[in-house]
Amino acid sequence: MRIKIIFLLFVTSYLSLVTPVYAHSTIQIVEMVEDGFEPQTLTLDQDSTVLFLNKDKVDRWPASNIHPTHDVYPEFDPQKSIPPGSSWVFKPKKIGEWKFHDHLLPHFRGTIIVEAEKESSTEVKPDEDEEGENIFTTVINYITHLYEKFMATFKGINVNFKVSAVDFKKLKAGEQIQALENIFKSKGTEYTWEFLKTTFKGEAGTSGNIHDLAHLLGSLMYEKGGFEAITFCTSEYAFGCYHGFLDKAFEKNLDNLSQAEIACSKLGPINSGPVASCIHGIGHGVASFYNTSDIKASLLACNKLKNGSNFCHDGVFMEFARGASSDFYPESDRLSPCSTLREEFGDTYSFACGRNQPEILMQRFKYSFEEVIDVCLLSDDKEFKNACFDTLGFKLASNSSSSDGIIAGCSKISDVELMAKCVTAAAGELIFQEVPGWQTKAPFVCNSLKSPFYESCHQHLQRLIQDYQRR
Repeated sequence: MRIKIIFLLFVTSYLSLVTPVYAHSTIQIVEMVEDGFEPQTLTLDQDSTVLFLNKDKVDRWPASNIHPTHDVYPEFDPQKSIPPGSSWVFKPKKIGEWKFHDHLLPHFRGTIIVEAEKESSTEVKPDEDEEGENIFTTVINYITHLYEKFMATFKGINVNFKVSAVDFKKLKAGEQIQALENIFKSKGTEYTWEFLKTTFKGEAGTSGNIHDLAHLLGSLMYEKGGFEAITFCTSEYAFGCYHGFLDKAFEKNLDNLSQAEIACSKLGPINSGPVASCIHGIGHGVASFYNTSDIKASLLACNKLKNGSNFCHDGVFMEFARGASSDFYPESDRLSPCSTLREEFGDTYSFACGRNQPEILMQRFKYSFEEVIDVCLLSDDKEFKNACFDTLGFKLASNSSSSDGIIAGCSKISDVELMAKCVTAAAGELIFQEVPGWQTKAPFVCNSLKSPFYESCHQHLQRLIQDYQRR
């Protein structure tokens, strides 16, 4: 305790000398709301300050790309989550375009464009008391971070590549990130990926921060080996390795789309699970490049691929379903953007869009499972409808703790063929996500169907097991 008090007094005394620089800065506000950042893109000069205000109901954490290390602009990171109702002040000094995301909800993204200092500004400044309170909170948070970093070094708890799998799982999330980076630097790509898979063997990709760690490792792979290194990625942990790899690859431009496609094609036959999932990851990267704000540009970029553009489309729509701003989905049309895209492009994007529409209805508009069924049934677009019921199966597999629950959910669908689509998709998703016990749960779900759907469901499972080398 005595060390902490001395340390805090020292840092506080130092920072008290530098904090007045905020006093004459123009402050622009970015609100962290339920479906992302508002505004999503912000332009300011070097004399400006950004106030990130959490108006959401959960903790938020704005930070520079790349997720989860934030190493593109390390100072753009509060180093801890921001509780609801609180704020964080950031004063960017580096000229350039800086993409950022929410560390806790990485599908929420935005961009800050910092220009050379202007002589005047029309931005409204908050009153001095409010500004002073925000600055004080920021200073205290920064002091606490410095203290924790100091004590971590002082106590010798920093980890290195010798850490065991058991000890690795006991580390805090931030320590795991540092440990994984150290292992990668010391042991390289293949060893580190095998270490991660061994450490979390048998755990689903949506558990804890496993996906984030795989995401990190993918970005490190690209930095070290370029596109050829994507062959080290595998499908574990909800394809986090592919997503991190391709996010990093498309951080600045889309010039290497063809290289990415060639790299994906080396993972297996065209249309096989690994190749499809890799190209799906390209779609995520493309949408991220466009800050999930220009869906037509994202889809047209996918069309430049020679094979598997439909998988890329799916990745684009998924990224938009998770990260687009609230005004992208109008309340007057629950089938947007599928409906508007169909008017312009026919059914080109119907299936990929339909696969992601249930997520929009459930998460953004709070529709129940039964209400989504009704929306899907009313559509006259066959491609959209088939995809919609596939996704209802995916949702049941992700949310239900039992095979019986999955079967009961799909049974609410009145159309027999569409009900079978739901069941088959759910059974396959258990394998895809490596849900514990999938070996018995997935066949059990298929067994609820009658011929010919029974046979096609089991054939689907065998293809997935073979494609993704599940055991």
